[in-house]
Amino acid sequence: MLKTLPCLAELHSHSLVSDGKSTPEEIILRAVYLGLSAIAVSDHNTFRGSAIAIESAKKLDLNITVIPANEVRTIKGDVLVLCEKIPYEEPPREPPLLHDWASINNCITIAAHPFHVGRKSIGGYLKKYPNYFDAIEVWNPRGIPFLNKPAMKLAEKFSKPKTSGSDAHIIQELGTSPTRLDTTDCDVYNIINSIRKGKCSPTINYMKISTIFNVLKWSINRRIKKNNSALY
Repeated sequence: MLKTLPCLAELHSHSLVSDGKSTPEEIILRAVYLGLSAIAVSDHNTFRGSAIAIESAKKLDLNITVIPANEVRTIKGDVLVLCEKIPYEEPPREPPLLHDWASINNCITIAAHPFHVGRKSIGGYLKKYPNYFDAIEVWNPRGIPFLNKPAMKLAEKFSKPKTSGSDAHIIQELGTSPTRLDTTDCDVYNIINSIRKGKCSPTINYMKISTIFNVLKWSINRRIKKNNSALY
């Protein structure tokens, strides 16, 4: 189990609402077990996973902050959007419009895994237009580890807040690389405000070998099921 700190937040995870394996409820229960202070269920192009997680946390009376989140697949690549509350409208898919939308809706934008090959990464665009992002995810344990280095260098070059996240698609990945936040009030407002002000730091951890094996196993099985379903 992770040691409980003033504010340790998993900012990047996926449920079966998009392309993850676990339910939002299973994710928040796991987050509590790991000793996390906060969790963002950031399903692709929807806040629905977060909404379910928030209701589940209330119903189960869990001592954890659930951050409204969405990993928006923009026309240039993936961007994490964290909000103070679930927005009433869908976010736009163009980075400049998304950043403006985020400001109006009390949200922040984080460039997700910006230089990871084979994923919808936004690194090239980020280099040209860093002002459209409030922070950069400098450590994502999925994929090849050294591909995080360009993100770290770019965050330092442009003085951008640095975050990390497991990008969990199966429950064993959750909490691998949470973000440490410099606030003792670990509610949604203070989490977002701390990131915006750069009062945060990434956790540099690697996935366990057993977790990598489970990820590969699940990914293969998911692809097989998807291909089989397409035949009918």
